[in-house]
Amino acid sequence: MTHFEYVMVIVSIILGLGLTVVLRGLSKLARSAKPSAVVAIWGFFLLFLFLQTWWGMWDMNQVEQWTQPDFLFVAIYACILYGMAELMLPMASRPDTDWNAHFLSIRVWYFSLQVFLALLAIALTWSQLDVPLTHPYRIVQSFIVIMSLLALTTRNMRLHFWIAVSVIAGLQAGQVV
Repeated sequence: MTHFEYVMVIVSIILGLGLTVVLRGLSKLARSAKPSAVVAIWGFFLLFLFLQTWWGMWDMNQVEQWTQPDFLFVAIYACILYGMAELMLPMASRPDTDWNAHFLSIRVWYFSLQVFLALLAIALTWSQLDVPLTHPYRIVQSFIVIMSLLALTTRNMRLHFWIAVSVIAGLQAGQVV
């Protein structure tokens, strides 16, 4: 077993657990008495992000020498993503959960983690894969940071809806380009 395969075992487990949280949470949200379009959109964003992360981790097979800090860097990324999923779509939610109220109660933590995750992704791809800071995808990552910082500052659910839609549209545009 190579170092890459060894590292990917734990990362895949964390990502798999997080994906379970997202799928279970979206199912609970759909059956809820008080669903939220904003939470649903961020849930689908997380679903896509988990799948994209797992797929993108293949590029890490280029790393020839793994160290413990390298491993921690990658594992922390997966753990933060898991934390975002549990915040947005908690396993302990109940059928009578007011999802809009829940969203407003966790938004500062969630968007703080989202900013940190985007910055960590930039640092990870720059340090481990030599992706330049001027790479065109940095525009998408910067857009996510800006929108997340905006989301930190408002309790307006209509604005949150458009922020979520914009981030997903930007992410999809970045994937196409």
